[in-house]
Amino acid sequence: MKIRTRLLFFLLPILVGGIALITLFFAYSWYSANLFEEKLRQCLFLIGLSVGLIIPICVIGLYIIANKISRPVQKLNNSALAIAAGHYGESIQVDGPKEIAELANTLNTMSQCLHEQINRLKDNARLQEEMIGEYECAILLQHLMLQKNIDQCRSDAVAIQSITFFSSSPRGLMIHFPKVEEAGQFQIHMKEAEVDGLEGMYQLLTRAHQAADEELLLDTATGRLIYSGKRRPLIWSLSKECFLPSQSSEIEVETGDFFFLFNRGLLSFYRDPQKISALLSKVLKVFAQEGLKTCVSMLQKEIGFAIRRKELAEDIHLLSFQVLS
Repeated sequence: MKIRTRLLFFLLPILVGGIALITLFFAYSWYSANLFEEKLRQCLFLIGLSVGLIIPICVIGLYIIANKISRPVQKLNNSALAIAAGHYGESIQVDGPKEIAELANTLNTMSQCLHEQINRLKDNARLQEEMIGEYECAILLQHLMLQKNIDQCRSDAVAIQSITFFSSSPRGLMIHFPKVEEAGQFQIHMKEAEVDGLEGMYQLLTRAHQAADEELLLDTATGRLIYSGKRRPLIWSLSKECFLPSQSSEIEVETGDFFFLFNRGLLSFYRDPQKISALLSKVLKVFAQEGLKTCVSMLQKEIGFAIRRKELAEDIHLLSFQVLS
């Protein structure tokens, strides 16, 4: 039964009694006082007795009704405090007025939905942490396979600088400088992972002993650069201020010349090898005389500006070399 119905049934006798009392006094004032004096005394006695009985009954009834209302409300209050303390999914069993029961059911539904959402957020946070951890491991592993090898390379034949821009799905690229027994020779091996992410980098490490995707051999004694692989290097002549044509796998180079290796991410970003050549030419024609470090710095800025205008789908690796002797 609803609360308003209970209160109406409980207060209805008091309302009727009040109306009867008002009617009685109105009749007494309308008719002769002598005629109704004896009856009035009897009625007043009955009214006083009724009031004396009704007031305690009303007080007891109101206490019972208030108690039946306050207990479910207290349960709801305790449950709300429990939810606020982090005990999500807690169910409330309330036996009380219809409104309180409906409120309890609504609170139970809210608690269950909140519990599901919290679990979903925890799962998403855990998944995001795993993805971030895997991404950081991939970046660190890429540094070990590329930049660390470049930093540890000690050669009087070439100077080496790298440009790297990472995407949301890193793809491994490994560079290696095998030792050559013959003096005056410098060898470069470069291999790219077949799949993205940490798994692809692990596979790249496990097949490091296999043939490289690109192999270059610089013979400073003869001034020749011999290469083999999927993508030919771009070779810039410092004296001629242009790229040297690659009619064969052997190209004559001079001291100060540049040559560049890049991964498929750079080719995918610019879509056309001619655009890559144009980018390099734009910088080398102006800054080639300043040395490799200056050229690499300007190339990094040019590629960085291009990336701001277009989303990067794959990693970009551009390896720059300059012949020293």
